[in-house]
Amino acid sequence: LAALDARALAATLLCCRALRGVDADGLWEQHCMERHWRLKTCGPGTGTTTWQALFAAFSKMTPEERWEAEWRGGGFGNIDPSDFFASSLEPRATRSREVRFAVGQVIVNRSGPYRGVIAGWDEVTKVPKEWPSLQQHRQPWLSKPHYSVLVEGNASTYIVDDNSELERIPGEVSNPEVGMLFSHFNGQVYVPRPPLRAKYPVDDALEPLLQRRFCNACAKEDTKLMCGRCRIVRYCSEDC
Repeated sequence: LAALDARALAATLLCCRALRGVDADGLWEQHCMERHWRLKTCGPGTGTTTWQALFAAFSKMTPEERWEAEWRGGGFGNIDPSDFFASSLEPRATRSREVRFAVGQVIVNRSGPYRGVIAGWDEVTKVPKEWPSLQQHRQPWLSKPHYSVLVEGNASTYIVDDNSELERIPGEVSNPEVGMLFSHFNGQVYVPRPPLRAKYPVDDALEPLLQRRFCNACAKEDTKLMCGRCRIVRYCSEDC
C-alpha cells in the first residue's frame, strides 16, 4: 500500500470495503459457470469440492484434460445406452435455467442450416464416448443441455443450443416421426401426445412465443390482433 499514491490508495480501500459484503464463493461460481465448468460434474474428476478450487484446477489444464476430467467426474461413461439421445423414460420433473427450448417448439439452426421441432432434451450430454461431436477440445459441451430434434425431411439430430433459435414465424415441420410424438400443430408449437407430455411435465412451449407478440404472417413485433378462433396466433393487421 505504501507504494500507491493517494488516489490509487483511496480506490483500493473502496474496493476492499465493497468486497467485504460479497459472497466470495458466489464469485468463483460465476467465473466457473461463465466457462461452463460445473462443480457437480467437473469437481469429482479433479478431486475438488469448492468453486475456487475447481477454478484453480481447471485453469491449469488443457481443453483435452478438462474434457477427460469432466467425463470421469460427471459419470458420463456410466450412462445407460437406453438413455442416450434423450431416450430416457424418466420424467424431467424439473428444468434448469440453462434449458432454453421446450418440447414442441420449432427452431432454426443457422450452422446446418436446417429447421426442426424439439422432441426431447437432456440437461447434460447423453451419448456414447465415440459420438463424433464429442471432440475433446470442446469440453463445455459435455454439461450443456442437449436437444433431440426432428429435422425437416426425415432426419433427426441431437444438438446443443449453439447457433439455434426459435423460428420467428413458426411453421409445420415435415417429418414422418412428428405424428408419432405430437397430436397437432396449433399455429405456434406442436402439442405433445400424452406419453411425451408425461416425460416433460413442466415444459411450457407456448408461453415464450406468446410473450414475443410477433405477427404470424409478417413477423412484425408487438402485434395487437389475436385470432378469435384459437386465441393463440396474433396478427398486426386485418390484411395479415
